[in-house]
Amino acid sequence: MKLRDIHPNVKLRLVMQFLGSLISMAVIPFLAIYFSQKIGATKTGIILIIIVISGVIGGLIGGHVSDRIGRKKIMIYSELGMLLSYMFIALCNSPWFDSPYFSVAFFIINMFCGGMFQPAAQAMIIDITNSESRKVVFTISYWLGNLATAIGGIIGAFLFKNYLFELFIGISLISLLSVLITLFFITETYTPEPSSKTSNQTQKFALKAMFKNFSTVLKDKLFMFYILGAIFIFSLEQSLTNYIGIRLEKDIPHQSASLFGIDFILDGTKMLGFLRTENTILVVLLSGVVLFVFKKWSDRWTLVTGMLIFSICFSVFAFTNNVLILFIAMFIGTIGELMYVPIKQAMIGEIAPPNARSTYMAFNSMTIYGAIVVSSLLIIVGAWIPPVYMGGLLLVLGLTGTFLYYILTKTLDSKVSEENESKVPV
Repeated sequence: MKLRDIHPNVKLRLVMQFLGSLISMAVIPFLAIYFSQKIGATKTGIILIIIVISGVIGGLIGGHVSDRIGRKKIMIYSELGMLLSYMFIALCNSPWFDSPYFSVAFFIINMFCGGMFQPAAQAMIIDITNSESRKVVFTISYWLGNLATAIGGIIGAFLFKNYLFELFIGISLISLLSVLITLFFITETYTPEPSSKTSNQTQKFALKAMFKNFSTVLKDKLFMFYILGAIFIFSLEQSLTNYIGIRLEKDIPHQSASLFGIDFILDGTKMLGFLRTENTILVVLLSGVVLFVFKKWSDRWTLVTGMLIFSICFSVFAFTNNVLILFIAMFIGTIGELMYVPIKQAMIGEIAPPNARSTYMAFNSMTIYGAIVVSSLLIIVGAWIPPVYMGGLLLVLGLTGTFLYYILTKTLDSKVSEENESKVPV
């Protein structure tokens, strides 16, 4: 498949997704520092939890509503909400007005609107791609996301502390551009069937219908395999900045090191930073290469092999302090990551039915929160057992996730074979 064959909606969404990720990565990593300086660490912890919960609620509501009124409408409403909230956040951090508590309120609104937006935007991409093109699109999406993370982090590091007002003005302008592009250039990809109920009946049963829809999703065994497997695999990645980061800081002593003739002091925190940088750079440089090298492999075995490699390499981080081994493990682990991520992301298009794709996307977005919970629990467990056993535990989590996806892909392959056989004329 060639880039010019991709639907114009998808091309525009990829560009706006890049700009949206750029915005997020210039802001979100620095929120904890911002609020702790303004209102204290204890209140900051509570605020960040509320902001995350707001995003989860927004995602569930947005996913359901998008399946009822269409993708484009909910995307426009959500983007307008994000635009207005960013403008008010800029005002609350301007030379004329400084109010951290009003900033909190608008950040909560912003996260709610962002949560509503994502399921509709993701469902739109799935609506207009097939199983072949979906893998290419999600590979590009994953590449752009990592590039935006790297660039956005640098922008935030330079501007967030001393140029906060100017940063949010710039973010507001990008949000305005996104609204205009969605309004005038994005076309609707899903038109729900008209309801036979009157408006009063629709309003009366809206909440009941939403929970019934959620219940239907939760009863989808294949999708639950997908969600649980994703949580287990994501837990390994989240552990890099949780348990593994804490262990590296404790176990790697300060030592002199040299890179390209530059001498510096290496410790656990710097080691973690180097590993994350290596991962980002490799994703940006090798995404297309890995897709090309493994294009002749079946999706099933590429995904399972990639997850297996990823699980083994990330479990190594739990117990080794050898710098060379850490860098090699990250290199090989990133190859595994690039093998499975695009296929995994594209797979949900085969699982989610057309009339409930946004709802499925909303639940899918919650896997990251489940992984954060699991990786947080691993910090507690890691305080009681030796690192080598933690490595074994991380490996078990990864292998469990890999096995769930093996079953899932095997079932999907069987369904496709049955469908193809039923189409053969007798």
